[in-house]
Amino acid sequence: MHGGGDPSDLPRLLTRLAQLRRKEGTADRPFQVHVISLDAFTADGVRRLEEQGVTDVILGFRWPYTSEADTQPLAEKIGALNKFAEKVIAKVRT
Repeated sequence: MHGGGDPSDLPRLLTRLAQLRRKEGTADRPFQVHVISLDAFTADGVRRLEEQGVTDVILGFRWPYTSEADTQPLAEKIGALNKFAEKVIAKVRT
């Protein structure tokens, strides 16, 4: 998992991961790579991550580290998900 670190580190980390998997004899087994990346907010960014071997992206539509109560209305949250589906998911799936 790459949890929002420096984006320029990701290719090096994925290369190292592949090396370690080959060394351990597990390169041919199913494997998931999860990342938190701003690239996940665009279709081109998702494609770039996929080309690097990323299988899953983790994203959110609000700052998750606040200690304050979440007061965003559900309708706004659903709207953000719908917008993401239209602008990113629909374009990646085609």
